[in-house]
Amino acid sequence: MKDYRFYGWQTADVKDGSGLTPRDYYDLLSEVWCAETCAPRMRGEWSPDNRTLGQCSITAFLMQDIFGGKVFGVPLDDGNWHCFNVVGDCVFDLTSEQFGNVRLDYNKRREQLREVHFAKEEKHLRYELLRKRLEKIRPIIRRMDEKNLGRYGEIYAGAFSGEPWNDPWKVDDAMIPVGELLESKQSYGLEYVLGGQVVGFILGTSMLFHYGRTFEINDLAVHPAFQRRGIAKKLLERCLNDIKAQGMVGVHLITAAEGILPGFYERYGFKKENEVILMGMEV
Repeated sequence: MKDYRFYGWQTADVKDGSGLTPRDYYDLLSEVWCAETCAPRMRGEWSPDNRTLGQCSITAFLMQDIFGGKVFGVPLDDGNWHCFNVVGDCVFDLTSEQFGNVRLDYNKRREQLREVHFAKEEKHLRYELLRKRLEKIRPIIRRMDEKNLGRYGEIYAGAFSGEPWNDPWKVDDAMIPVGELLESKQSYGLEYVLGGQVVGFILGTSMLFHYGRTFEINDLAVHPAFQRRGIAKKLLERCLNDIKAQGMVGVHLITAAEGILPGFYERYGFKKENEVILMGMEV
């Protein structure tokens, strides 16, 4: 696991609807925190090397929107409150590194209300700016929708037409098998949205055998422009978690070995049976 510098990172394991944790959001926010989202009184001291400076309240309330829980504050010497998040037993402070080696006492805390903080127009405007900047790069995993069939065809054709697959897929041709699967009452699919654009999907069907319901992964595809970013990993992990929750007893798929990262499926318990990979796992 990557090391982070914010307070509570080791146990910040709560997840949003797309499976992202506060650690993931720290990475995303690191790209959008800026001088304009910094508190005005600190703006002259803000720099990319001290990017969490003056970002605490708007960040904490934004994380509350995503993870729920409550926002608390620690009193500072200047009379202000430094805000952080508490979600169940999980306590995390994404902007704590602005204090360097100074350790705050998170037990001396008081709940903070957005109505009070956002009564200041400048703070509410900074919150809205941070939220909009985050939404542009925030990934979302959601159920597939037939209205996006054309985009699924583009992704499928792009992912499996070039080297090393050597299949001359056209978008219209690729839309046919994907569309047929989506129409099945036994199908289940997830799409990965980045910056408002669908960039990948995973699609499969459930089947009933004498030993119980099993899920077959038919397609896992990521657009070439967005590959090698961990998108397939996140789609597969979310899918497997959902399948377990649905009471499936196993998962299997058939795919060619070419083009797959070595050990990608094996790390999840799938097993290679021959060169045309026939894989299966219990859930």
